[in-house]
Amino acid sequence: MTISESSGLSRRTLFRTTATAGAAAAAASVLRPDAASAQPAEVPPHDAHETPAANPLSGAVPTPEKYFGFRIGSDGNLATWDKMVPYFKLVAQRSNRVTYEELGRTTLDNEYVLLTISSPRNLANLDRLVEINSRLADPRGLSEADAQELARAGKPFYFVQAGIHSTEVGNSQATLEWVHRLATERSAYVEKILDNLVILLVPCQNPDGLVLVNDYFVATAGTSYARTYPDLYHRYTGHDDNRDWFMLTQVETKLNLCIQNRYHPQVFQDSHQAGSGAPRMFTPPYLSPYDPNIDPITVQQTDALGMAMQRGMTAAGMKGVGWGMEYDYWTPSRQYGVYHHSVRILTEAASCSNLAYPLVSDKPIGDQESTISFIEPYDQKTWTLRQIVDYVSQAFYSGIEAVAYDGYNWLYNFYRVGRKAVTRTTPYAYVIPAGQRDPQAVRDALDILFQGAVELRQAESAFTAGGKQYPAGSYVVYLNQPYGGFAKTLLEVQHYPQLREYPGGPPQQPYDVTAQTLPMLLGFRADLVADAFSATTKPVREVKPPAVTVPPAPPAAGAYALGPESYGVFRIVSQLQRQDVPVFRAGAEFSDGGRTFPAGTFLVPPTEAARRVLQDGARATGIPVAAVPAVPRVAGAQLKPNTRIGLLKPANNIQAGWLSWIFDQYGVNYTTVKAPDYADLAGHFDAIVVPTGVSKSSITNGLNRNNYPPEWGWAFGVGEEGWAKLREFVTAGGTLVAYGSGANTAQQLFELPIRSVLPTDSSLFYCPGSLLSQEIDASDPVGWGMDPHNPVWFNEDRAYEITDPEKYPVHVVAKYPDSGDQLQSGWLIGGQYLNGAVNGLAWTVGEGYVVTFGSEIGFRTWNRAEEKMIFNAMYHGPSRKLAADQFQRLGR
Repeated sequence: MTISESSGLSRRTLFRTTATAGAAAAAASVLRPDAASAQPAEVPPHDAHETPAANPLSGAVPTPEKYFGFRIGSDGNLATWDKMVPYFKLVAQRSNRVTYEELGRTTLDNEYVLLTISSPRNLANLDRLVEINSRLADPRGLSEADAQELARAGKPFYFVQAGIHSTEVGNSQATLEWVHRLATERSAYVEKILDNLVILLVPCQNPDGLVLVNDYFVATAGTSYARTYPDLYHRYTGHDDNRDWFMLTQVETKLNLCIQNRYHPQVFQDSHQAGSGAPRMFTPPYLSPYDPNIDPITVQQTDALGMAMQRGMTAAGMKGVGWGMEYDYWTPSRQYGVYHHSVRILTEAASCSNLAYPLVSDKPIGDQESTISFIEPYDQKTWTLRQIVDYVSQAFYSGIEAVAYDGYNWLYNFYRVGRKAVTRTTPYAYVIPAGQRDPQAVRDALDILFQGAVELRQAESAFTAGGKQYPAGSYVVYLNQPYGGFAKTLLEVQHYPQLREYPGGPPQQPYDVTAQTLPMLLGFRADLVADAFSATTKPVREVKPPAVTVPPAPPAAGAYALGPESYGVFRIVSQLQRQDVPVFRAGAEFSDGGRTFPAGTFLVPPTEAARRVLQDGARATGIPVAAVPAVPRVAGAQLKPNTRIGLLKPANNIQAGWLSWIFDQYGVNYTTVKAPDYADLAGHFDAIVVPTGVSKSSITNGLNRNNYPPEWGWAFGVGEEGWAKLREFVTAGGTLVAYGSGANTAQQLFELPIRSVLPTDSSLFYCPGSLLSQEIDASDPVGWGMDPHNPVWFNEDRAYEITDPEKYPVHVVAKYPDSGDQLQSGWLIGGQYLNGAVNGLAWTVGEGYVVTFGSEIGFRTWNRAEEKMIFNAMYHGPSRKLAADQFQRLGR
């Protein structure tokens, strides 16, 4: 999972309280060691290189080695998806222990595969076993005696996925041997597991990436080219595809949720690889902290199962395995099942060299200090793909054995977690009031909760809760429901603990981010109500936007009006542009018919084409459309017809991938800026967006043309000449919008007179993925439609002071408050250093327009409320600026 090559064995090995409890619980239990080291006497240890006794009911199931022509994990060999899928189908055809199901198609139209593996009897009785799991997951109305009986009658479900990170190749390769062994071996060991467990196996969570990475690896064999695929291995998210477990944006995420929501597995194993210097294998227990919305039983079972894996590997003679390091149990961005009563078992095997070649060192690989959580350091100087396959296989078999041999407790504890969830008394509920400023934000939030199996209800009449009045149509999310914890962790404010290496010392860095408060990210209101209240509600069976109607067409001198408050409005704007409908924006607030329209309101001439687009857009988003009989006499702008957006996306830039996803959702007219485009940037683009992660080096150096085939020419470096061309594009009148570290690149390109005010010492200032206070100038075109106090997403970013306000005309769009608590959700050390610092700036550079944000206002598409400012800026820069009289005539 980590892309770092460091071992992570400094502060990351700190032995914390949460981990200790789980370790003790696991050590106290007496579980049979893994099959490879201590199978019953009549069952020899399994060797995937040999063929176990065949299942007489299955016909001839070839070994992976025979089918693929090489031993899985052998040096320089990777199985490809176009051969793996037929193999899985063949096994399912010939074995009565395996079923194959294509659940859907991926982003790039590959097969998304689920294999269900168990005894023939369990597979024949699968519907009943699923029914039992569902009943235990939602135990409302279930007595203790009935729950115990169901726990005795049911079978635990163990869901394991591999290959979500496609350059972490070992796990998906190993699944080929897992499937063959479980389908064919007739040992008492395997049969006992299959009699007492249902295994749900997704052999590749990201098939697109496996195709891209493994096919590229095979295609470049025997050449001088680099062997690792150089770009995002998921079209939109790349390595971030396992950071989508609460926003639920991607096709593959949704397919995975179908499995978790249907089968309600007790265990979810997420199989990964880490850097080559990491421990040879990590499993839980995790580091502190854990999200308090994860039930303590789930935390303890996670620890116990992880320790069973550790013991299995150690008993099998596998050195260099560890726990309680690097990874925590905090953010839902990396874990969905834990809020649905399932433990999450993260396994991380160390990587070898160049995907499939031995890693060779002149000394033993990895950390050599023995600790309680890293007992036996790895003492060899080589590490191979085959060893990765062996280690991950041992961990898997230890895991399924531990669950299969203790099925009753896994099922009964599953019920206990559900029982605690449905009997919660406080807090009571969240209320999402009707009639909010951004219907798209409310809809997106409701859709996330609905996909996450959270029960939603809508008020049929006005009611009072927590001393506040709420209108009919408001939504109520009661928390005493099976998955109320999922709703609570997404709707509440996060209070990450103040964890430091020592008092006053540097922070103990979280593995990922520390905040996920949806109301702040999306820009809507959700009120927590502690005590019970009465309301007449109905269940929400389908999430739909509020019904809106487009008013009659205004006279020729008037216009349709769209408010700028919703980020969803740019879906409509993009469609208007596609239909060549002129779009204008009012540069100041105006009033009509007793209603006040804010600066940035969109005005559209009343044509039939415009009406069709507005009707469809309003229906899809719930954004209301108004009509004004006369266009106001205010200064404004006309959007450039079919504005051409360029996305600076060097190879493997994750944030550019996320931004391309939102652009595709909105129908933005954009293309990636390619190396040949630099010869005439103005001929291709009106505005260029520079996301975080884009540096001067990634532009000028890019991919080395000597290391990649000619088809990668789009990502080759453009040199200093190209760098100068980018500068000329802007100074001659182009628009550039940069955020996060992309703002540093813009600063370098134009020598912008800004300086970071934040200490570089993390013991003084530190903010890892949190939501902070911000003041936005909603009268500036970049801030049009914004809530002036919309929080800012801050992820180890920069905050500035302007050092020379005379160098370029500049306007402050967004800044941090001069005083007060800067933290709104997450974790912040040294917030006082932000006082009065600037964040968003709009510059005039030559004839061009440059907008910079020190923060990541487009982070993984999570913070969509402030991400709207990217759209404001990239459309405003190229727009035609109109004086009041011109605007009143709509440019005519």
